[in-house]
Amino acid sequence: MKRCGLGMCYAGFLLAAGLVFLGLFTSAASPDQLLVGTWEEVAWEYERVDKAQGTDALSGKAISENVKQLIAQDLIVHRAEKWHFSPDGKVSFMAEGAPAKQLNWRLKGRGHILLLHYDDAVEESYKLVELSQDSMALHFYTEMQARGIAKITFKRVR
Repeated sequence: MKRCGLGMCYAGFLLAAGLVFLGLFTSAASPDQLLVGTWEEVAWEYERVDKAQGTDALSGKAISENVKQLIAQDLIVHRAEKWHFSPDGKVSFMAEGAPAKQLNWRLKGRGHILLLHYDDAVEESYKLVELSQDSMALHFYTEMQARGIAKITFKRVR
């Protein structure tokens, strides 16, 4: 008789754990939903730099405004200060003194690759390394100044 009581206890525990897991899984916002809204650039910095170039000291250092402009000149984002993601797959880049530029966006993979499409001809990809209610960080590869990975950090505009 005691065995049945212990088995029922285990079954109840597994059922409760399964329900808690299911509840947490279904209530978590998808990356697409978290991305929607307006984001403001906070910082550009070198995340990783090619050691063969002898520039390892740059890792974790902020990117100066001049270098940022050089890096961004070949990117779609150029010098946007705010990015507004709409749920319909459009993203608007807003910078002071410049007209807003609108592109198409989508997440690829497991929601960790952000693709930006310009006139369906040019595509850029960014690795989404952090995404929460209040902050976002993107990595992209750069060949300018120091080869490596640059990081753009954002905060949500409320």
